[in-house]
Amino acid sequence: MTDQRDTSPRQIAVLGGTFDPVHWGHLRPVLDLADRCGWDRIHLLPTCAPPHRQQPEVLNTHRLGMLDAAATLDSRLYVNDWELRQGMPSRTLPTLKHFRERCPNATLIFIIGMDSLLLLPEWLHWERLFDYAHFVVMPRPGYSLDEARPEVKELLEKRQVSIEQLSSGCGGIYVAESPSVDISATELRQQIGQQFTLNSECPEFLPEPVWKYIQKHHLYGVA
Repeated sequence: MTDQRDTSPRQIAVLGGTFDPVHWGHLRPVLDLADRCGWDRIHLLPTCAPPHRQQPEVLNTHRLGMLDAAATLDSRLYVNDWELRQGMPSRTLPTLKHFRERCPNATLIFIIGMDSLLLLPEWLHWERLFDYAHFVVMPRPGYSLDEARPEVKELLEKRQVSIEQLSSGCGGIYVAESPSVDISATELRQQIGQQFTLNSECPEFLPEPVWKYIQKHHLYGVA
């Protein structure tokens, strides 16, 4: 895990989530964008008591363990437990302020899903978030900009940028065209518990190191 002050100029992406478990739907689209954008680091940031979702099924130590396993796949992946250590519901503004303090010379990229963009006006202090980072919006099955409320459409008219404009500054929104991976963590947990055992091959949507961690610790009903 990493949380030290870093003064080296670089592009840093931040991907938050419950990660219960972390799967290819989280990782493949982001690694693809990292290749295209030249991101030096991708911080995997597990949320603490996410305010808009059900609570994680496994202990925080196991969520971190699965992320550590996933981080072995690519040297750009870093596991950051800052939100967990706050011990309170995760909020985006304090998180972005934290990254700006720790990485004062970096261009920050905050990654969200299309579902989150459509609800952005409900976030606490949402209009201040763009003072700290660019936002990259990943596709989500079943969600479209056609459903966007007027304030979201107005926000995009003002802030939408090209992929090339993510390399410096802050305040832009890039709507990624990466293919979405249609997998629900809830469905994946059920699938693991019902269809897989300690002797099973790795499920399609899980990285091999994550599956080995799940097997080792008998998570999600694997026996």
